[in-house]
Amino acid sequence: MTSFSSMNSIRPSAVAGSFYPAEAEELDALLDECFLSNPLGPRGAVEPEPFLTAGLVPHAGPAYSGPCAAHLYARLDRSVGTVILIGVNHRALGHNVALSPWNLWHTPLGDVRVDEELSCRLEARVDFLRPDEPAHATEHSIEIQLLFLQRALGEFRFLPISLARLSNDQCAVLGRALADSVETDAVAGKKTVILASSDLSHYLSPAETEELDRIALDRVLALDPPGLLEAVDEHNITMCGVLPTAVMLYTAKALGLKRAHLLKHCHSGHAEPMRTVVGYASVAIGL
Repeated sequence: MTSFSSMNSIRPSAVAGSFYPAEAEELDALLDECFLSNPLGPRGAVEPEPFLTAGLVPHAGPAYSGPCAAHLYARLDRSVGTVILIGVNHRALGHNVALSPWNLWHTPLGDVRVDEELSCRLEARVDFLRPDEPAHATEHSIEIQLLFLQRALGEFRFLPISLARLSNDQCAVLGRALADSVETDAVAGKKTVILASSDLSHYLSPAETEELDRIALDRVLALDPPGLLEAVDEHNITMCGVLPTAVMLYTAKALGLKRAHLLKHCHSGHAEPMRTVVGYASVAIGL
């Protein structure tokens, strides 16, 4: 089991300056646009929703998927203490199911602390879960979410889990373990939210993207993780974060969550004209 040192170990930003601005002032302005002024975003018109316990958010550069993601982040209650972020390991580097070996992650907006107690508790329970540097070091799917969380919550801790390969049974095991941890923390008065980081269909026409995205989103909204995995396989849907989404859905079901709401569905062609597009969605799940 990992023993976190009293000395801080820091993961530097991997995609600052490429996926998003490396300067805090410019990044703040971009996030302002996502939350407040972009016509695809919430435009400041939503309030925090305490029921929101789990969800799906996209992870492209904020200029493309940020307004869509902001629909969920604008609804997060500021009483949230820990956010479990389940991301995809696009390059399949390192361990298949990986925790963070660092206790701080850096972005241009500051450092965010890993929930070390929760990390150690999960590592002790789930035998295929362990800290791994290569799985996280160059991956963007979790890092992108931190920017929005820093904007929406200010102070919080998080638990990053990177997934490369996982069976349906392992998704269910991990989901149950996460749900038990959330329930344990709730008894102690600590509010935890679980988010899956995923884009939807990749590099298809807008019409094809809409059709295939809807097939996947129907299963997400039905809180049906095995059905989602089957649909993605059967229809060859290039949903990069299908495993993180399945784990999040298993967690939601184990927590007894009943309601899923599609907050926004769009694609990269709404940000700028392009022939082939990537699909994005924000989904909120609660009691």
